[in-house]
Amino acid sequence: MKNASEYLAHLKSLIILDPQVSHWTVVREEAQGDGGLFRYRLALQDGGLLEMVERFRVVAGEVQVGMYAFHWQDANGALVRRWDNAAHHPEISTYPHHVHEGAEDHVLPHEPVSAERILALVARGA
Repeated sequence: MKNASEYLAHLKSLIILDPQVSHWTVVREEAQGDGGLFRYRLALQDGGLLEMVERFRVVAGEVQVGMYAFHWQDANGALVRRWDNAAHHPEISTYPHHVHEGAEDHVLPHEPVSAERILALVARGA
């Protein structure tokens, strides 16, 4: 990646080509030089929803993710998973990175993730 605009274009192409996505909306998007952020709302083919928020920077061609939150819910509005790095679970071994699995209060350790990784996980139903 050369800059923030290129990364956003890359993400959009992944979303457009993803067979799991029925339609999507740009809620917010900013790109200034090597830094940016986005918030996308993706409607999934099974009726579920994926909200994606990420603040990032492109350094030496590599995307470095800062703040992120990826919220996946099923067609009934129930939480499937939410990955985030909000600093509110210091008891988790991967603090601040964690995942809420199936319920807000079911918090588990998780490695850092990016929008690309989440799209792949959701596509697999993982």
